[in-house]
Amino acid sequence: MVTVVDAFNFGRDFGSIDTIYQRELNDDAADTRTIVNLLTEQIEFADVLILNKTDLMTPRQVGELKAILHKLNPKAKLIESQFSKVDPAEILNTGRFDFEEASQSAGWIQELQNHKDGIGHTPETEEYGISSFVFRDRRPFHPVRFWAYLSENFPAGIIRSKGLFWLASRPDDALNFSQAGGSLRAEAAGVWWASMPFGKRTEYGAFMENQKDIESRWHKRFGDRQNELVIIGQDLKQAQVTAELQDCLCTEMELKHMENKGPFKDPFPVWE
Repeated sequence: MVTVVDAFNFGRDFGSIDTIYQRELNDDAADTRTIVNLLTEQIEFADVLILNKTDLMTPRQVGELKAILHKLNPKAKLIESQFSKVDPAEILNTGRFDFEEASQSAGWIQELQNHKDGIGHTPETEEYGISSFVFRDRRPFHPVRFWAYLSENFPAGIIRSKGLFWLASRPDDALNFSQAGGSLRAEAAGVWWASMPFGKRTEYGAFMENQKDIESRWHKRFGDRQNELVIIGQDLKQAQVTAELQDCLCTEMELKHMENKGPFKDPFPVWE
């Protein structure tokens, strides 16, 4: 699976919030996918990345881009090219592609696995300042504070962030968080097991197959609910970002308000 990266325009495209429709890449006005999300997904799934137009860049710019791409997809082979000239043997009949491996090749997935295994993240060269960490906390985000943070104060140095989160206003809902460059989106991921009676959970094969693992991570107060966000960025101030995210979490008073089924103002969209 080969993805060609326009190396010279990567920074512009990655920072853009243009949609595919706005770039006239299709004629479906309802298609709200952004260029950067499509670009990121293609980078994360490929096993070969061709960096084209590297002749228009300085060696340091090429090195920085390689560090970013390696963080987004640690397993991909990187090939530099000019005018898309590549030795066919590098991309044809290589036997490299494996669907299961490709589906798990994204850097954020690797980061979660490393964290789970106690390995920690693999640091990039200090020269380019690319690093990552996992933010975890059981407490829900306060919908108003978290929305304000994402809308107004989200750090520009974060390249990619991905994971699950929950809001005090919607305690039953597991929500997906996905950010790449200038594009940030959230959407429904389903419901938490804790929101179901035990008898109902056992009707699902996914629960029965993973019951021991789910119960090993079970929290007396919150069940399986948790925020788990992988943060990948350049010149990241981990302590500061962590503190800012923690400020968006509910206080003990707000948690008790949630547990008493009190209402919260919630500016997030309502998803099916």
